[in-house]
Amino acid sequence: MQRAEWPFNLQFGNTFYVQNEEELRGGERGLVVVVGPQHPGSGHMRLFVVLDGDIIKEVVPDPGFVHRGVEKLAENRPYWTLIPLVEKASIMDSMNITLPITLALEKALGLEPPPRAKYLRTAMAELSRIRTHLYDLALLGIFLGHSTAFMWGFALMDLYAEVFAKITGARTTVAYPVPGGVRRDVKREHIEAVEKLLRKTEEKLRDFKTVFLDNPVTKARLEGVGVVDAKRAAELGVVGPFARAAGIDHDVRKAAPYDAYPELDFEVVTEKAGDAMARVLVRWREMYVSMDIVRQALKNLPEGDVIDQALLFKNPEYRREGMGGVLGVYTYMYPEPGEYAAVAEAARGATYIHLWTTGTQRVYRMRYVTPSWRNLKAMAEAMRGERLADMPAVYMSFGYFPPEADR
Repeated sequence: MQRAEWPFNLQFGNTFYVQNEEELRGGERGLVVVVGPQHPGSGHMRLFVVLDGDIIKEVVPDPGFVHRGVEKLAENRPYWTLIPLVEKASIMDSMNITLPITLALEKALGLEPPPRAKYLRTAMAELSRIRTHLYDLALLGIFLGHSTAFMWGFALMDLYAEVFAKITGARTTVAYPVPGGVRRDVKREHIEAVEKLLRKTEEKLRDFKTVFLDNPVTKARLEGVGVVDAKRAAELGVVGPFARAAGIDHDVRKAAPYDAYPELDFEVVTEKAGDAMARVLVRWREMYVSMDIVRQALKNLPEGDVIDQALLFKNPEYRREGMGGVLGVYTYMYPEPGEYAAVAEAARGATYIHLWTTGTQRVYRMRYVTPSWRNLKAMAEAMRGERLADMPAVYMSFGYFPPEADR
């Protein structure tokens, strides 16, 4: 079947809307179904789906309903306020999503975080990765009608929120990394809380696997569905666990390591099938890898400061004023003119930041590329040829997060 002539009003200034069932080329009939935008459901995005019976013939995503204009807003704010701005794109993964801009700003400011700060960033990034994977798996569960997976996933996520609050002062969007280090050091009770959380996670994941992943209904809904092989994934620019599910062995933490990753031992998880189940299994296994990384980072946590000595030198009163005094130093530091880029492996894939600076406290331009945007085309393609009932399974197997794509 050839591509449908879309039955939408394309007049400038009008929102797309379906007028009626249209005749498709070749004399076949097709029903155009609009999925979303609604929450809960497809999230803040809609999909235009052309059906032949209940077989999906074409999917055209229509993102942009939660476009925040992060790149434009970055031009009008001092650079030290950009970290809370970019983290709103991927709320559950706020730790990983802010690392690229932190790394880029460190290049522009000539700052180097001390070893203790690097290890803390790495440990918190992996806790954030686990939490995001739990979020995506819980939503996949409810998309498949498995309410237990949804409730268990969110209940476990709440324990992560409590630990994040102890360490950073915030439950969700933590803004923990700053140029030159991290905002807060950890205490012994914080490390004990993390260790207890990991033990609880391992205990609960065993039950989660029995009830959800090993469930024959779950396997029937995911295995062999929404296949994107390695060749096609590479052509479409798929990143993160979704590329690794097709057998592409690429992870920024290994390919271009940052913070404490070069000093830690961990594997890159891959699968071969490239289907919805493989995309789930990669993230499932990654949670165990992340727990191991956190334990390594905390076990080998160096002593010392959590902020660059250059910042401490500019504020001798740091010991008395705390981090608030150090943050004030940024108000009279100016990034060197030039272009600075950084990339980090967020929970859903590589996240890229490119900054243009002119020597003022405001960046001239910022480019912000997120994994959900990179993976959107592959997600739509993976739905073609599947049944309409499989569309939610394919959607959440990609962990698609509309605010992350829209930015």
